[in-house]
Amino acid sequence: MNKVELLIKPASYLCNLDCVYCFYKKTGSIYKTPSVMKPHVLEKLVSSVMEYSGGGNTIFSWQGGEPLLAGIDFYRKAVELQARYGKDGQIVSNSIQTNGLLINEEFIEFFRKYNVLVGVSLDGPEEIHNRYRKYPTGKGTFREVMSKVNLLKKRQIEFNILSTVGEDTAKYPENIYRFFAQSGFQYLQFIPAVDRKGKLRNFSITPETYGDFLCRIFDLWWNGSRPLFSIRFFDNIIELLAGLEPGACSLKKNCGEYLVIEHNGDVYPCDFFVHSEFLVGNIFNDDFKELVCKVKEKFGILKSKGCSECEGCRWNFICNKGCLWLRWINNGRITAEEKDYLCKAYMKFFSHSIDRLKIIADSIV
Repeated sequence: MNKVELLIKPASYLCNLDCVYCFYKKTGSIYKTPSVMKPHVLEKLVSSVMEYSGGGNTIFSWQGGEPLLAGIDFYRKAVELQARYGKDGQIVSNSIQTNGLLINEEFIEFFRKYNVLVGVSLDGPEEIHNRYRKYPTGKGTFREVMSKVNLLKKRQIEFNILSTVGEDTAKYPENIYRFFAQSGFQYLQFIPAVDRKGKLRNFSITPETYGDFLCRIFDLWWNGSRPLFSIRFFDNIIELLAGLEPGACSLKKNCGEYLVIEHNGDVYPCDFFVHSEFLVGNIFNDDFKELVCKVKEKFGILKSKGCSECEGCRWNFICNKGCLWLRWINNGRITAEEKDYLCKAYMKFFSHSIDRLKIIADSIV
């Protein structure tokens, strides 16, 4: 049996928003017209994955663009196909990362019936969220997103929050933390907004700002070793210190833990690397096992290669030479000696927090 993790883009980069920091827009250089995955592509994908898994755990993560644009019938068909092609007793899970705006009663009932984990993009209080997350008209989306989040809470649907922090918004860690704490959210993930288009884009957070942000958020979160809620990055480091496998791919020794599937069945090794040069193959043209092997053998091992400076770093046991995307950010390519763009931020944060993180790790061993 094989465990399979997929990140699927059923609507490619099609979206109802025009967020300032969206890196998926670059997909338009490959796919000129974004479109929803066709039924025959969906069936080919599910049948291939289920056959390869051999009854092993299979994780379908639906992302975008905005994945809910695929429509409720698309996801009903997806779970129908999972049941048809799956093995008796096989564990199959589904999650959706959404801006939340299209959530309605039909989706609520679907999430409940199939135990779908919902990730909602919410950057903080209104003035911070609306800085980057806007409609194409320029109107902010905070109030509409909060109404959908409150609907999820009311209907007791399991969800977590993904908060992206850019150079402008990361300067207000107290405001961001206070908002999330007062909102009563239980699971939170911060994503540093970084991208380049020839050069680093204006919204990209600097290592200095991100390091300060992490340290201040950690101090607020610590609460005498009794945090009020989960922050994924902190939890991942605690897992590692406790001798467990960290959940985040960026902290593992190798990449290639999952496959990215575009709307037409094209396969890529990472959602940050949906670039022509990183195209692995297509589910109609390539055996699924071969696609998995290509990702692991040609892309996954890149993380462990190069950067002699990282080899001697006291923190390499945590970050394992960093994230390939954040190594690519420096100059638009992955080179042997390239360091993670946010290296200085992590070094500052690890020095600031490691002793306290060990206290929590020791308590769960």
